[in-house]
Amino acid sequence: MECEVAGFVYRNVKLLDLDLKEIKDKLEPVYQEAALNNMAALKETIVVLKSLSAHDIPVIPLKGVYASDKIFRDFGVYPSSDIDLLVPLNLLEKIKRILESECDYTPVEEFFQEDLLDNHYHLIFKRRMTVEVHWNLVKRYFSIPEEFWWKSAFPVEWEGEHIMDLTIENNILYQVFRLFDHCFHPLRFFVLLSALIEKHYDHINWVCLLRRADRFGMGKLVVFTLHILRDLLGTSVPDMISASRTRGYTVFRCFVVSGIFSGVRRKHLRMMVYTLMLIETRTVVRIFLGRLFPSTGELRLRYNLSPKSKTIYLYYMLNPFLLIFKSKDRGKNA
Repeated sequence: MECEVAGFVYRNVKLLDLDLKEIKDKLEPVYQEAALNNMAALKETIVVLKSLSAHDIPVIPLKGVYASDKIFRDFGVYPSSDIDLLVPLNLLEKIKRILESECDYTPVEEFFQEDLLDNHYHLIFKRRMTVEVHWNLVKRYFSIPEEFWWKSAFPVEWEGEHIMDLTIENNILYQVFRLFDHCFHPLRFFVLLSALIEKHYDHINWVCLLRRADRFGMGKLVVFTLHILRDLLGTSVPDMISASRTRGYTVFRCFVVSGIFSGVRRKHLRMMVYTLMLIETRTVVRIFLGRLFPSTGELRLRYNLSPKSKTIYLYYMLNPFLLIFKSKDRGKNA
């Protein structure tokens, strides 16, 4: 269950008609629970989309139930619990009012909103479900203008609602970052990206993808991730990517695989290794300095401190040691 792919295994066992009754009996309830949760998420997502659409607010649904429907056409294989939406940054206050007044959502006040706006990339709202309203799809390690995602976004219709969608190349960039930001864990994130590529393989502009990745310092990360997908899941990749190799790839692949199946402990230490290996040299120093000596807003997010907390100065001094020695992340922005 650690890998969060029980639904995929169950579906494949059924599709292949394998004589594995014990496995099917064990995984069927997990598959059914994921399907029920996703159907509830679909209903709630449509409610939110209708409210935003009524105010002419463009929205791009992300992963979750949208991916389950559009990529897998099966609500039981990809578990999700949150509703993730990408919206324009300049409409955040308007969206917040709509979610509160028309959809009865309550903003999570655990964090200071100004800290989230300056250092994070989404606001959180709760009711029956959690809605995460994103205004960018990367943070900290890479700098991509929020308007980048909208320049090539295109209109589609989903469940009777007019929404926007990411281009396949931009969606791959987003999913690669998400894998990296979660320490290449769990396995279901790999499965989602692999399925996305396989479904749209013939329409992917690989030259464009690599050019955009290089532009934002993600070139090494994208190439490495595609190699891992090919080796783990047999994902199709073009010759132009197969021919390129990341230095130390074999050793580093073992490091990633160990995290997939053994779990991620001491996330900060792993992220330091990933940063050194997969991010362009010119930005590594800036990232490490930002991790060791972050802004006060990021410190509050990282350690769940209130806006008026005086202990922030103590955390500022101890932060380099906490990054190395603490065993668990306390904050949402760790």
